[in-house]
Amino acid sequence: MKGAVCIICAEQFDSSTRDVSALKCGHIFHADCISQWLSQSMTCPQCRQKVVRTAFVQKLYFSRPDCDDSIAGVETNTEQELSRVSTKLEEAQNRLRVQDGEISILLAEKITASDQMKQLTESHRSVCYTII
Repeated sequence: MKGAVCIICAEQFDSSTRDVSALKCGHIFHADCISQWLSQSMTCPQCRQKVVRTAFVQKLYFSRPDCDDSIAGVETNTEQELSRVSTKLEEAQNRLRVQDGEISILLAEKITASDQMKQLTESHRSVCYTII
C-alpha cells in the first residue's frame, strides 16, 4: 500500500487511520470517498466501469509484518520473491565465475598453442632452409 493514492481525494492510503474499499474492477479507494462518490455516480472513478452498490468490498484488511495481527514466522510475498530472486542472482553469479575460470583456461591454452605453432613454424622453416 505504500505510495498508493486514493484517486478521489488524492491522499495516500494509510490502513491504520481510514478504511479502504475495493470495487469489482479491482480499484481501491478510501471507504468514505467511494461511498460519497457512489451516491453521485454508479461508475468507478478510475475506469468508469458500472458499479452495483452490493458488488464491492466495503472494507479491506491489510496485514503488515510489523503489526500484532501478522503471523510469526510467515514471510510476506515480497520477502519470498526477494529471497527467490536473490538465490537466482547468486546462482547466476556462481555460473559466471565458473565460466570466467573456463575462459581463463581456454585463453591460456590458446596462448600455449600459439607459441607452439610459432615454434613449429620456425622449426619447419629451419628444416626447409637446411634442405635447400
